[in-house]
Amino acid sequence: MTLTGCASTAPATATVNEDRFSLDPRVGYGVPAPDVDQRFDAAWRHFLRRDYVQARRRFSEILASNPDYLPAALALAAIDIRQGNLSAARTEVDRILQRNPQYTAARVHDAEIALAQRDNRRAFEIYRELSLEPNAPAVVRERLTQLERTIFEELYTAAQTASDDEAIRLLREALAVNSGAADARILLVKKLVAQKNYDEAQQFLEPLRTSPEADRDDVQEAVAEIEAGRGRYQDAIVRYERLARRNPDPRFARRLEVLKELWNAANMPPQFQMALESEVLTRGDFAVLVYWKVNPVRFAQNLPTPPIAVDIADIPGRDEIIRAIAAGLYDVDPVTRRVSPQRELSAASLTRLAGRVLAISGAPCARGIPSADALAACGITDHGLPPDVPVTGQMAAALLNQVNGVLSR
Repeated sequence: MTLTGCASTAPATATVNEDRFSLDPRVGYGVPAPDVDQRFDAAWRHFLRRDYVQARRRFSEILASNPDYLPAALALAAIDIRQGNLSAARTEVDRILQRNPQYTAARVHDAEIALAQRDNRRAFEIYRELSLEPNAPAVVRERLTQLERTIFEELYTAAQTASDDEAIRLLREALAVNSGAADARILLVKKLVAQKNYDEAQQFLEPLRTSPEADRDDVQEAVAEIEAGRGRYQDAIVRYERLARRNPDPRFARRLEVLKELWNAANMPPQFQMALESEVLTRGDFAVLVYWKVNPVRFAQNLPTPPIAVDIADIPGRDEIIRAIAAGLYDVDPVTRRVSPQRELSAASLTRLAGRVLAISGAPCARGIPSADALAACGITDHGLPPDVPVTGQMAAALLNQVNGVLSR
């Protein structure tokens, strides 16, 4: 327990014990009459010695002769706080603050009651407001620093296991408490990028980009992800290439390959984008993806002239569908002359057609094997979906990437 400035000739200052901060109730009240000040000093010394019976008696005597002297009433509330009688302390402190809302010591005791009631956020707000005053006691800054650390850790820890929306809210609050926390800032940026909120992600990342920590791997990674999200794939690729060279973590190399694929996709024709983004893949979509994803189909030479299909005249990807017919991927019905490009593909159909791509491209592992079994025979991981489930363009593209890998060996 430390006591400073308790003599009547010096200004009242903060005193601290191991349990909670005890600010002299005269701080911020004004200068009392000398006789009252001397009596208060004697009572306050009993309080600091934890002799609460004598302290209460003496403060009560001061109030009996000076009923409007708020420091004595606040000192009685301080005793209630020490003794755990928080309800009585709260009633008295609220009454005092109604009479004098700017009374520094009363506001500190208000914050200490909130802390004792585990309302850390209320205590933090009170101490933060007090810290902005020009003559705030040193104890205010000390307590505020302690609360900043406690509240920040609570928010940051909770954010790491929360849903993205909740994590973003918690991390914003955490950074409002401690704006210099780089790890929390990076985590918030990642959450915002995941929600494609690139403008706000950039805003929160900017303080790190202009700091000595700008070249940290996670900062550079966040910059690259924002660039990629905004379609600036070449900038993101250059940044990831640098990360992959200097850091052995394989995730950087993996992400680099993904970005290269995204950059390639961004430069593909509109029918490819439509096929890739399709939520329900059709035969026409698949033909487009095969043409642009599987090199042996795209660059095949000396293909026969395909039979005419009457249902592909004005359909996106017409040229790719014709190529698929010529390569033997699709057959044209000899009676109706239709190839049915709008027919939706199921998971089983996708597996069979991907296996047929292997066969028509000359993959040794698919030779003499039914199309439905060719993927497994060539070591390709299937989508794992039930046979009748519709498939998306992204699923087909992922499968065709593996097919092209097998054919490129």
